[in-house]
Amino acid sequence: MKVAYICADPGIPVFGQKGASIHIQEVLRVLLRHGVEITLFAQRLGGEPPAAFRSLTIIELPALVGGVDEEARADAALDANAALLTRFIEAGPFDVVYERYSLWSHAVIGYARQAGIPTVLEVNAPLPQEQRRYRRLVRAREAFGVIESLVSDADTIIAVSRGVKGWLETFSGAQGKVRVVENGVDPARFSQRSPAADGPLTLGFVGTLKPWHGLETLVEAYILLREKGYPVTLSIVGDGPQAAVLKARLSQCGATGSARFHGAVAPEQVPALLASMDIGIAPYPQLDNFYFSPLKIYEYMAAGLPVITSRVGHLAELVSDGETGLLVAPQDPVALAQAVMTLADDPLLRQRLGLAGQARAQQHHSWEQVVKRIWLAAGLRLPEGAKHGG
Repeated sequence: MKVAYICADPGIPVFGQKGASIHIQEVLRVLLRHGVEITLFAQRLGGEPPAAFRSLTIIELPALVGGVDEEARADAALDANAALLTRFIEAGPFDVVYERYSLWSHAVIGYARQAGIPTVLEVNAPLPQEQRRYRRLVRAREAFGVIESLVSDADTIIAVSRGVKGWLETFSGAQGKVRVVENGVDPARFSQRSPAADGPLTLGFVGTLKPWHGLETLVEAYILLREKGYPVTLSIVGDGPQAAVLKARLSQCGATGSARFHGAVAPEQVPALLASMDIGIAPYPQLDNFYFSPLKIYEYMAAGLPVITSRVGHLAELVSDGETGLLVAPQDPVALAQAVMTLADDPLLRQRLGLAGQARAQQHHSWEQVVKRIWLAAGLRLPEGAKHGG
């Protein structure tokens, strides 16, 4: 099977450290283990491919011009469809096209429909709405035109959550095509975690430090716990625009000494950092049409950490309150601090929740299972390939 994997998003370094980067890498790993021949078309590689990806054929797309002018960059990205399609045709033929949705790329799936090549469109977020809310959406008519074209032309559309599915189904061309396949984890990466040693409990967070991750709530809860005399430390893995504000707030309260910001780290460093934590926290704020499928929660669970997350969207289905973790009201530092105190006061509960979450991650949320679900949804047969684990 020859697959063209397309990521034309300049904001995603395919071999980088972002959650989106990890997602792409894990899907590619599974396909390669099954003996799939992959040509990767990428706008941004983010460094040299690791050894595991040496068998990929990689076609790096030309850098977008336009400088800091957002309209010019959007126009350049739209114009880049022609160059991508040319490279796709030259590198073919392909049996399957698999594209991760980006704001401006549409030409290959449109061509594949006419050529009779099966297509899978993976959609991770309602990008025009996200851009409008958190940044600035330029060329809005064109951006919505791209997604309308894609959902009409794609054979199968994979949404990573019910929230994404709901957004996609506002477009008539998506009706009957959308299947929800949530994100996953590689449980084997996290299988060596040791029980926590005596001493202060470490509260952990992994992810980009951006507004939609609710880090202010975690920091305020942490300050409350310190004020109540609970021996806790804070470990934040990741970087982003909120780092300076969070550090300033901790400094204001004299709590910086027991909080550590690791910054962005390589994916292979994450398991060891999770192994040094005692509780994994995903403090999402209240968001309309919650659409995330959080990699961090799957990783917390695979690492055997009890999880505390917000009762928003579909997270109550991912984290079972009192079984694999605890659910709290969003944007409520007091409730979050109380949940931490519950776990701090009951080591056996921490252990029970962590083990149950780990078992769930292993049994239901491996990347192997995710990719098989995607191929099944698309009506495609995944080659057996080399021997592989689930």
